[in-house]
Amino acid sequence: MALPKLNDVPKYEITIPSTDKKVYFRPFLVKEQKVLLIALESQDEKQILQAVVDTIKACIYEDIEIDKLAIFDLEYIFLQIRGKSVGESADLIMKCRECDHENKVKVDLEDIKIKKGPDKKFVLNDQFTIEMKYPSYEIILREDMNTDSAVENIYNTVLLCMSCLYTEDDIIRFEEYTDEDKKEFMESLTSEQFDKIVTFVSNLPAITYDLEYDCESCEHSNKEILRGIQDFLS
Repeated sequence: MALPKLNDVPKYEITIPSTDKKVYFRPFLVKEQKVLLIALESQDEKQILQAVVDTIKACIYEDIEIDKLAIFDLEYIFLQIRGKSVGESADLIMKCRECDHENKVKVDLEDIKIKKGPDKKFVLNDQFTIEMKYPSYEIILREDMNTDSAVENIYNTVLLCMSCLYTEDDIIRFEEYTDEDKKEFMESLTSEQFDKIVTFVSNLPAITYDLEYDCESCEHSNKEILRGIQDFLS
């Protein structure tokens, strides 16, 4: 005789931030939690991100392309799944800016917001308007996105996030061109034009939380802005 299933798994609705698409999910179970804990123990960013993606794939009922979602989508969805799995709040250890005392601070996961980024479409000159796209999980894990050079990482991010180029008569889709073609186009931009694109990739939407707490040791009033999933898993 097979072992019984102990729990009925509830179903919850969530809206994907970048697309406004509604999907349903279940809380993660012990088998997913184990993978997450091992990834967190490793402190390896890639392994943690892979575990987050695998958890979302296991818990979302709809057939959606998880790998193509924006990173802030993945982070938001994961934290909502975590909230329904192990509690609506997370206990974080925050170091006081005044005395370095480590404080245990509770964060309400339902209060997490998405900080909006700049407009994805902007004018380059009288002839051309460019539209960017948010970097997905696929893009972030590419080898050319994780070099030792911050400058190279920005240039590579720009290349991978260029979506369309609009003229008066046509729409040019960058996905239809080679990396060399896109690189040649990027290198033909003026510094002013390129700075507009860099502003976009440097200020992408992200999950954020305004945290305020008084140090339990020195009573100093601390204000922090948590940004990105790593800040919520410390």
